[in-house]
Amino acid sequence: MKWLAALVAMTGVADADPLALRADAFASTAAPAGLLTLSADADAGHGLSAEAVVWTGQTTSTAGDRAAGDVLVVALHARTRDGRATATVGRFVVSLGALRPVQIDGARGRVRLPYAIDVEAYAGIPVLPDLTTSRTWDWVTGGRVARRVGDWGSLGVAYMQQRSDGELATEEVGVDAGAALGKHADLAGKLAYDVANPGLAEATLGASDRIGSLRGEAYATYISASHILPATSLFSVLGDVPAVRVGTTWTWRAAPRLDVAADLAIRRSDGDAIDGPTVTSPGETGEVIAPAVVLRGTLRLDDRGASALGGELRRDGAGDSGWTGARATARLALPYALALSTELELAVPDRDRGLGRVWPWALAALSRSWGPWHAAVAIEAQSSPEDHSRLDGLVQLGRTWGVP
Repeated sequence: MKWLAALVAMTGVADADPLALRADAFASTAAPAGLLTLSADADAGHGLSAEAVVWTGQTTSTAGDRAAGDVLVVALHARTRDGRATATVGRFVVSLGALRPVQIDGARGRVRLPYAIDVEAYAGIPVLPDLTTSRTWDWVTGGRVARRVGDWGSLGVAYMQQRSDGELATEEVGVDAGAALGKHADLAGKLAYDVANPGLAEATLGASDRIGSLRGEAYATYISASHILPATSLFSVLGDVPAVRVGTTWTWRAAPRLDVAADLAIRRSDGDAIDGPTVTSPGETGEVIAPAVVLRGTLRLDDRGASALGGELRRDGAGDSGWTGARATARLALPYALALSTELELAVPDRDRGLGRVWPWALAALSRSWGPWHAAVAIEAQSSPEDHSRLDGLVQLGRTWGVP
């Protein structure tokens, strides 16, 4: 999936026509697998628009099983002329306030009421990856009520419940708030509580301010396993675990095209959530406390940022699962509508457990656009705790149609 994201990010985007159609074909050595995606986006005017993303493909596993395609998004959107009410029906991803995102087949609506009150709700059937799986008595519903406070703040309360075969699977209550403090400063926070499995699911509190070319933010976060998003790189595989994190982030516009950022934090993790020791001091067990440091720089090679170079140093993990990493990225716009994108990650674990002293991950992709056509090819190589060595390739060919 990270290959797909890398290639799609490199390819061109169709002009904003009233009706835009796009088809992409992918072939991968990583199964092997084939994939065809069809997408459409249209604006019918009078407050009505529609979008669709459909993919179909075939993957052959070592056991000989074959997987068919599915529909990612098929949605019809409607809104009033004044924008005070909106509605969506179809298949889409929905998230309200602090609640976890859910992909559903169903409907969503939002309305702005007097006294600066916003009400939104959704209901439908959770989407499952296996089309043959029965979804009888599977449903999910959620809602949020928010109150706007002038032009500087808001407060919202949300609730969602999901059932599988009629049995309670997920139930959450969320609260979110935000406020602008002056011209450049703001304060925001959100909290989600898991009612089905009593406990905190996610909590975030942050405050930021800008002084000239320097912007700083102080934050505190907690995230449970149920709210962690899927991994997209080696760094996210190693770094994303249920944890409490307190820190500060600073971003400096060092030059018109150069941004430098630093994230300095302390992370506390449950010892059961990582592969490391659970003893932090004599007589104390169950927690691992360690620093988490990220230093990052981005240099744009042109005014639009079409070409850019990036670098990152990272220290993360705790106990015997601690690691140090470096990342380098390059995105280059070349003549003849070509674009080159490369990324290299190196992670060095503190303790060698027989899986290698250095874990590299590299991706290189080349794309070209000519008229309505676009094509790209990518090669990924990696060595990780799961794979001693692995080399995969992906090819994409697509076309876009615009109908005035």
